[in-house]
Amino acid sequence: MERASLVGGTMASLAVKLNSILMPKYELMAGARADVLFLHAELESMHAFLEKLSMARDPDAQVKAWTKEVRELAYDTEDAMDEFMRRVDASHGAAAPNHGLGTLRGLASRAKRLASTVWTHLRLANELKVLKARAVEVSERRSRYKYGEDIWGSRDHIATDPRINVLYADVPDLIGIDVPMSEVLEWLIGGATTLKVMSIAGFGGLGKTTLAMEVFRRVGGQFTCRAFAAVSQKLDMTKLLKDLLSQVAQGEADGMDTWEEGQLIRKLRECLLNRRYLIIIDDVWSKSAWEKVRCALPENNHNSRILTTTRIESVAKSCCPDPDDRIYRIEPLNESDSKVLFFKRIFGDKEGCPPQLFEVSNQILKKCCGSPLAIISIASLLASKPVMLKEQWEKLLISIGSALEKNPDLEGMKQILSLSYYDLPYHLKICLLYLSIYPEDFKIERDSLIQQWIAEGFVGRERGLSVEEVAEGYFNELINRSMVQPMDINCDGRAHACRVHDVMLELIISKAIEENFVTLIGSHPVPTLFVQGNVRRLSIQCDSEISKLQGEMNLNHARTLTSFVQATLVPSLSEFRVLRVLNLEGCQGFSENHLKDINCLFHLKYLSLRRTWISNLPPQIGDLQTLETLDIRETNIEELPGMITGLVQLKYILSGGHTWGKIKLPDGIGSMTSLKAILGFDICRSSASAVRELGNLKSLMELAINWTDFTSGNVKHQEALMRTLGKLGTSNLQSFAVCSRNFGSLEFLDSWSPPPNHLQKFRLSAYYFLPRVPRWMGSVCNLIDLNINIAELTDEDMLILRELPSLLRLDLWLKSPQKDDRIVVNGVGFPYLKELFFSCEETCLIFEPAALPKLERLHTTVHAIRAKPYCHHFGIEHLKSLKQINIQVFCYGTSVSDIKDVELAISTAVKYHPNHPRIYIEKRGMDSNLEETKKREHSDDKNVEDHVSKEDINRTNNKRRKLQIEEHHPSSVQ
Repeated sequence: MERASLVGGTMASLAVKLNSILMPKYELMAGARADVLFLHAELESMHAFLEKLSMARDPDAQVKAWTKEVRELAYDTEDAMDEFMRRVDASHGAAAPNHGLGTLRGLASRAKRLASTVWTHLRLANELKVLKARAVEVSERRSRYKYGEDIWGSRDHIATDPRINVLYADVPDLIGIDVPMSEVLEWLIGGATTLKVMSIAGFGGLGKTTLAMEVFRRVGGQFTCRAFAAVSQKLDMTKLLKDLLSQVAQGEADGMDTWEEGQLIRKLRECLLNRRYLIIIDDVWSKSAWEKVRCALPENNHNSRILTTTRIESVAKSCCPDPDDRIYRIEPLNESDSKVLFFKRIFGDKEGCPPQLFEVSNQILKKCCGSPLAIISIASLLASKPVMLKEQWEKLLISIGSALEKNPDLEGMKQILSLSYYDLPYHLKICLLYLSIYPEDFKIERDSLIQQWIAEGFVGRERGLSVEEVAEGYFNELINRSMVQPMDINCDGRAHACRVHDVMLELIISKAIEENFVTLIGSHPVPTLFVQGNVRRLSIQCDSEISKLQGEMNLNHARTLTSFVQATLVPSLSEFRVLRVLNLEGCQGFSENHLKDINCLFHLKYLSLRRTWISNLPPQIGDLQTLETLDIRETNIEELPGMITGLVQLKYILSGGHTWGKIKLPDGIGSMTSLKAILGFDICRSSASAVRELGNLKSLMELAINWTDFTSGNVKHQEALMRTLGKLGTSNLQSFAVCSRNFGSLEFLDSWSPPPNHLQKFRLSAYYFLPRVPRWMGSVCNLIDLNINIAELTDEDMLILRELPSLLRLDLWLKSPQKDDRIVVNGVGFPYLKELFFSCEETCLIFEPAALPKLERLHTTVHAIRAKPYCHHFGIEHLKSLKQINIQVFCYGTSVSDIKDVELAISTAVKYHPNHPRIYIEKRGMDSNLEETKKREHSDDKNVEDHVSKEDINRTNNKRRKLQIEEHHPSSVQ
C-alpha cells in the first residue's frame, strides 16, 4: 500500500507520477529520463528516512529544517511533473489522429507533435537538473550532520478499523455526569417563572458542551421551542441568529438568508417573546459577544431558560448578573469515574483490566487529572495497540510526564493530546492536519472531506477497495482514536460528519503551521501568519485581515484554497497554478465573474460552490479535465453549461437547494461514465433523452432526484425514468432518493423492474402517499435504510417490510388511521431493525413480547386522545435493546389530564425498562389551547374528542411533511 507522509502528502502520488512520466507517450529525452530515475530513487530513500524520523516525539531544530527542505523538494518535483504531463497531454489531444509509427503519415504526425512540445521537453530538462542538484545537496546534508541517528523506539502497524459503531458505543454512557446533570436540571426546571440564565464554566476538555447537550436532549421537549448553537471565539452574529431562528421559527422565517442582522434579531425576539423557550449558547469567549447575543433573547414570564458554556470565569459572571441566575463550575472526574471511563474505552468494561496493568493505569490517570478529554485521548491511543504490554504503558507514562500535574490547563492538555498525534500512522497525520483549514466548531461533512483528501493525493491504494473506501477508513480511524468527534451517526454506525474539539484544533493548527502545511488568515487562536516561502494551502477565515496580506503571498504553489469570507476578498484564481481543491462553500457575494479565470486551474479536482448565490457556471468549466467533484448545492444555478459533459473524470455532481426542482440534467450526460453520484436534478424539466442516458452510467452508485410533475400525467418522463432505473438497478446503484413538494402521483415507482439487487437506501420525501409498499421491495435483500409514505398499511405491506433481511432503519409515514387506531408489532420479522421513525397521529404503535429485538431508537408521534385507551399497553418494556425514545404528543383539543396520563404512562414504562433508555417527550399544540382545555375538564356534557380540529391535525401534518422533505432534500442526501 502506498501511503502519504508529512512531506506534504505528496510522496504517494509523486511516486505514481514519476513512474507515469517514464511511459513511451511522454518521449523523454535521454538525460531527462536518467534524472527522473535518480529523483525517484532519491526521494524514496528520503521518504523512508523521514518515516523513521517521525517516530521522535519532538525532533530538534536541525531535523525540522531538513524535513522542510525535503518537503519543498517533493512539492516542487510534483508540480514540475504535473505541468509537463499536462502540456504534453494537451498537445496529444490537439494533434492529428495516430496513423501508426510504421507509416509515413505516422512518422510525420510524430514529428509534428515533437516539434510542438520541444520547448516543453527542454523546460522539463532544465527543471530536472535544478531538482536533481537540490536532491543531492539535501542528501549530502543529511550525511554531513548525521540526522536521526539517536531516534528511539519502534512503531506497530495499526490497521484501519471502520467499526465505529462498536468502538464508539460507550461514549453516550456519559460517565460522571449524573450529579452535574441532576443539579443543572433541578435549577432548570424549578424556580421563578421569569427568565433565568445559567453559565457552565470550566477549562477546555472537562465536558461543558457534553453536559449542555445532554441537558438539551433530556428536557428540551418540555419547552415550547428550543435551540442549541455555538458561538466560538470569533462571533459571527448573523450566522448565529440564523442558526437559532432555523431551530425555533418552525417554518416562519422563510427567506432569512437575505435578512440583515436587525431583521434577524426582531424575528427571533418575536418568535420567543410569548413562548417558553430553552436556548443553549455554547462556548462564549467574551463579554461583548454575550451582550450581543443577550439582546436577541427577550425577557418573559413563561419559565424560559438560557444556558451558556464558557472557559472564562469573567464571562460566566457577565452571563449571570441576577440573583436567580447561577454559575455552575464543572469539576474534573473523580478517581472512580476516571477509572470507569478509562477502562471502558480500552477493555469494554471496568473489570477488564489485567492485574499487571493496575498500577501503571493509576499513575496514568493521575497525570490526566480527571480531564475526560485527556482520559479518552490516552485510552484511545492504548486501545489502538494490538497487544497490551506493560512496557508500552510505562513508556507512555514517561512520555506524559507531569504536564497536567504541573499545569492543569489548556497548555498541559495540549501536551497530553500531542502524544496521540505523534502515535498516528503517517497517512493519518496528514489527513488530520488537513482539518486545520476549517474554523472552530465547524461541522465537517465526511463525504466532502474524503473527496478533498483524495484530490490532494493523501489517500493510498489498497487491493480490493476503492479509493473512497480507503479514505472512509482513514476517517473512521481518526474517530476511533478520538482525534475527532463523530456527528450524525447513522443506523449502520457510519458517522456522516465530524467536528474537532477546540483544544485538539489548537494542537492541529500549531502542527500544521510548523510544517508549513497550511497558511491561515484570521484563524483562532493563531494570529495572522506572515508567510515566508510558498503557500501550500490557504484558508481565509477573516474579512479584516486578508487585505493586509494581499500581494505578500506566493500562491503559485497552493494546492488548496478554502475561503469563509466575502467573495471580493478571495484572491484571483489566476494566481493559483497548481490548485487541486477550491472550496468556496458559504462564500457570500459570489458571482460568475469570480470564476472567469477558472480555466487556468488545469489540475483542479474538487470544486465546491455550495451555499453561494452564484446563478451560472462559466463555459470555461469544460476546460477542467481533471475535475472529479462539482458541488453546487444550495446555489441559484438552474442549468449546467453544455461543455460539462466533456469532463470524463467527473465522479460527483451535487446540486439542489435554492432553485429547488429547477436544475436540468445536461443532454449528453450518458458520456460521463465516471459518475458515481448525481444529486438534486429535476427529472421533469430535463429532456426525456437525458433521463434515458442516465441508464448508461454503469458506475453510478447514488441517485437523488426531484419530481415536479403536478398533473401526474408526464408519462414520457415516467417511462424514461423507470427504464433508466431498470438498467441502473442491475448495475451498481446503492442509493435512490426522490423528493417532491407536491401531491402529484409517484405510483409508477411500483413498476421498477428488474428489482435493484444492490440497493441499500430508498428514500421517498413527498406529500404524495403510495397506495401500497412497492412489491419489488420484497425481493431486495440489501436494503438497510427505507423512508416511505403509505396511504394505508395493509397486512401484505407489513409482511414485505418485516421480511426485509437487512433493514436497519425504517421511516414510515401513514396517511390514514389504521383499524382500531393502532398497529400491533409482534415478535415476527424486523430481525436487525435498529431505528424506527413512525408518523401517524391517529394511530398508535403497540409492541408485543419479542418485538423488534435489535431496536435501539424509537421516534413516534401520538395524539393524546387516540393514545389514551392504549397508554398503559404500549409495550415499550418489550423492546429489549431500546436506548432512546423520542415521542411527539399532539395535544389539540385534549384535556390537560389526558395529556398528563399519556405522558406519565410513557415515562413510567421507560423508568422500569431494564436499559433505562433516554426519553424525550415533546408536546405540540398545547399552548394555544391550554386555557380552553382547562375549561373543558370541568364540563361533564362534552366529549373532548369532539373538539379536535381535523384542520389543525392536517395543517400540522403538512408542516411536518414539509420539514421532513427539506431534511431529506437531495441537496442534503448523504
